[in-house]
Amino acid sequence: MEASAVRPTQYNNAVTKSNALIEANYKLSTLEQKIVLYLISQIHKDDDDFKMYRLPIQEFSELLGYRGSPKYTEMREITKNLMRKVLEIREGQKLKQMSWVSYVEYDGNSGYVSLSFDPRLKPYLLQLKREFTTYRLKNVMELKSSYSIRMYELLKRWQYVGEFEIQLDELRMMVGAGDKYKEYHNFKKRVLNPAQQEISEKTDIVFSYEEIRKKRKVVSIRFCIKEKSIEPVVEGIEEKKDGRVDDHYLKFLAVVQAYDGYITEKQFSKIAILAQKVFSGNWLDELIQTTRSIFQRKDIREPIAFLTYFLNEKVQRIQAGINPSEVTIHKDTKVVRREIVPDWLQDYEAKLAAESAKSKESDEDIEQMRLELVEKLKKYRD
Repeated sequence: MEASAVRPTQYNNAVTKSNALIEANYKLSTLEQKIVLYLISQIHKDDDDFKMYRLPIQEFSELLGYRGSPKYTEMREITKNLMRKVLEIREGQKLKQMSWVSYVEYDGNSGYVSLSFDPRLKPYLLQLKREFTTYRLKNVMELKSSYSIRMYELLKRWQYVGEFEIQLDELRMMVGAGDKYKEYHNFKKRVLNPAQQEISEKTDIVFSYEEIRKKRKVVSIRFCIKEKSIEPVVEGIEEKKDGRVDDHYLKFLAVVQAYDGYITEKQFSKIAILAQKVFSGNWLDELIQTTRSIFQRKDIREPIAFLTYFLNEKVQRIQAGINPSEVTIHKDTKVVRREIVPDWLQDYEAKLAAESAKSKESDEDIEQMRLELVEKLKKYRD
């Protein structure tokens, strides 16, 4: 397998892991976690197979805290230990055990150490479309505690839901504490509070937590996650070349992911351009709020298509000098306001309603009509 090219200090890449892998049980040191996450960040979203992912030997040495010539003996011990580390993934009644890395190769001539993931990790790292979590590598590279890194990943998993509750024993296993800190006050002192402080100081989120007690004993923890306030970016999406578009996409994708949806980067770029024309400076926050409202509607089968249609209608009104606020989303209706609904969509809705009322009409006919409507809506996606 050909090694993929990697630039040293490429910490702005995204780390994408399936939620099953985020919630797996394993214990890695801080350095081991950073090596694994660095390698994961080199995986391209279109990769259908693992490659040999490379880490600059000099950077590896600096991660160890060394300056000057790399210490090969220490590095080899670290990668050997990493190959022995096992993670456990639960899927229903199945418990899967596997290693992170299956092969390591040092090349002093090129200045890289190349590592290969265990092939059994493919379903959890490649071609992910649903139930995954994405964040920037730079948010974990400054963290000093292995517990903080694992806590950060779990929090990012639930960030756009806003909160989650987890059993205390399960949390211990997920962050790698295992049988350590059996007394809750020790776990709080050694794991929870330090992670809370470090994550707040060095990453893009903050969190608070509530202790859930049963007969005065803490049995679970409820976390509340918030994103740090960031100054809004006003520049046009279509004009940005510095990678900031990716940050917007990842943030929006996480919102869609919270509702078990998915959107490609190309689709998002088109929606983002429309959103900027509609919402101006605070466009991303307004877009996220609108998207959540649409996904929460149980009667909208194609949320992304509906969102695109909704924004297009607003843009057309703005360009025509008509008040765009009349284009709204109502929970008690299936589409935006009647006066701006295309005739073909009104006709199809009326036809669907009429056909649904006929007891003699089959479910198959109604479903066929719905599929025809979806096909017509597709033009707003592309």
